[in-house]
Amino acid sequence: MNEKALIDEALKVIGDKEEILAAGIFGLQDDYAKIAVAGVATGAGAAALDVSDPLAQGAVAGATIHETRRLNAEGKGLTTRMLVAITASAIHVLDRTELGTTTRELMRFDRATTAVQVTKFGLSRHLNLANESAGMSIGLTGSAAFFSPEAGGDKLVLHVLSAPS
Repeated sequence: MNEKALIDEALKVIGDKEEILAAGIFGLQDDYAKIAVAGVATGAGAAALDVSDPLAQGAVAGATIHETRRLNAEGKGLTTRMLVAITASAIHVLDRTELGTTTRELMRFDRATTAVQVTKFGLSRHLNLANESAGMSIGLTGSAAFFSPEAGGDKLVLHVLSAPS
């Protein structure tokens, strides 16, 4: 989905009182400890069921990671994928349903009082937002990979948030 389509989608939820400067699709940062535990449990279960086909083992592992991510997000009142829209005054974190639609705002961060940290993680970028005065924080992962259809919007969001205000 191109950046213009993402901005149009965000406008449906947050309205047009303020111009949206950038929008991108981000995922919740993985909880590697939970994924590791789920992986070990899945491996033990596959062994107990005598699942020896490598393709089946891979499918089970992939499903386990996806389900672990879904449960982690739901436990925080979030979705596994989110549309992040930036305006001059706020960072809007919107839901992203399994069908790829946006229906509601999950979190809103005041740009003036939110600490933004962007770090590299392979071809991904971690975006950490923290507003201590509001007691809110979130860790997101976006793409910077040239082959990712979501990278354009993600890079624009990261650029806008990294620019001096």
